[in-house]
Amino acid sequence: MIAVIGLLGVTSMITLTVTGATVQALGYTSLSRAGVQANAAAESGVDAMLAALFADDCPASGELEATQGSIDPSLTGDEAADPFYLSTIAYRISTSAAWTPGCPAEAATQIRIQSTGFAADQGVSESSSGQDASAVQAVYQWVPGANSAAVTGAAVFSYGVPGLSNSLELLSFDGNAANVIVADGNIVCSNSVYVEGDIVAANGNISLNNTCSAGGKVWASGTVTLQGNKTIGGDIIAAGTGTTSIDPSTRIGGGVYARGEIDSWGQRCTSGATGWDAAGDACSVGRNTGASPVFYNRTDVVAPTRPPWVDVNFVASDWQARGWTVRTYTGPCNIDNNGKNNSQVVAFSTYTTPTVIDMRGCSSLTISTSANYTLNMRTDLTFITPRTVNLENFTVTSQGNIDRALRFITPDTVADARPTTTGCGRFDINNKNETRDAIAIIIYSPCTIQNSNQLSWRGQYYGGRVTFSNNSEVVYVPIGIPGFDLGNGAGGPGGAGAVGGTPTPGTPGDLIEYTDIDVPA
Repeated sequence: MIAVIGLLGVTSMITLTVTGATVQALGYTSLSRAGVQANAAAESGVDAMLAALFADDCPASGELEATQGSIDPSLTGDEAADPFYLSTIAYRISTSAAWTPGCPAEAATQIRIQSTGFAADQGVSESSSGQDASAVQAVYQWVPGANSAAVTGAAVFSYGVPGLSNSLELLSFDGNAANVIVADGNIVCSNSVYVEGDIVAANGNISLNNTCSAGGKVWASGTVTLQGNKTIGGDIIAAGTGTTSIDPSTRIGGGVYARGEIDSWGQRCTSGATGWDAAGDACSVGRNTGASPVFYNRTDVVAPTRPPWVDVNFVASDWQARGWTVRTYTGPCNIDNNGKNNSQVVAFSTYTTPTVIDMRGCSSLTISTSANYTLNMRTDLTFITPRTVNLENFTVTSQGNIDRALRFITPDTVADARPTTTGCGRFDINNKNETRDAIAIIIYSPCTIQNSNQLSWRGQYYGGRVTFSNNSEVVYVPIGIPGFDLGNGAGGPGGAGAVGGTPTPGTPGDLIEYTDIDVPA
């Protein structure tokens, strides 16, 4: 009997041990299963937020969430309503800045996604509760969208009479027509000029001489005069009542629409309007230039819309509100062989977040009369300049060949919709200035902007008066000025190739960090 009782005791102990081990194993197994499910759910939340960002569909709340039922349609009731993940987005404008919850701002350089995932099958042991939820954090570079700032304005906007001469090429890029718009005054163009866009005089006449050509239309509120061998890709539109003159050697890809009469001295038509009168001249223009149709004495010809001058003043707080750092420059006003080694000048090429440099402490600014100064940009930069600036032997490059915007702004401090020229010198760009890589530049000044001598540039101009001479090449890349609308870039309603195109959104870049984190309380 004693032996039997002992055997039962041993058997009971073995049973309890096996049962305990089995329960413990089941608990451990459920714990592992819950942990795997929760971690997979957390990673799914990161992937979902990334997908939303790439689709330019960042949630306005900065949060994405999913339920177990949205993942497994077979679940019903309370189980289906249980959370699957909760994913949140934050951004910062520099590595030293605090994280700001929400969708990336224009100035963002990094984004952080934090995601908490929840297990569908919770652990059965008391110790398993910590594995029912799991959280991960992913940090990515943020690549800003192209044209994410204000993308407005023509390739060249000159409020007053411009200068277009001597081997100028104004070229289009990425579908943006390189239009020239003059608000007030006549346009006289001569000597090997090609504008790959429209030439528009909103309050004046247009005269294109010698080999001055346009890829788009030529549109004047007054008359148009075409002399010499040239090609016009679009329409000739003359809304003035005077006589429009067209050289028979001109090639016109569109039609001619004149409010007044047309004068031509080409070969006459052999039938129909064959005389030396207005009808005969119009017929001759069509026969010799290829223009179609050719209309004259039309009262329905519309003048271009005269754009107002946009007064751009400098308000530091407005730039700071958009994520820019504002710095006051106290370095040398001549950045040449001596000045280029100044610590403040060297710093231009070290900034990694969008920065405004206020240089108005200089009465005039020169870069760089005796040194080929190269600015290697690591971020967007804006220089606030005095009313006299000279750029000479100035080269701009981009670190990493990333699209960057460089702005030179001479503020217009009087809000009267006219260029304020009091105290003006000139913004002089001369003697081999060039942009390389993906840099685009805008020059804004109410004063005269003078370009000459081996200019190779990407960007746009907005000036009280803009002139070109002597071997200039400008590729139109519209970057505008944040917070300001510089116009539609086309000179009036219905103008072809109006400006800018649709801005492209920013996207996540390289992965910087991917770690497990504590589950938020």
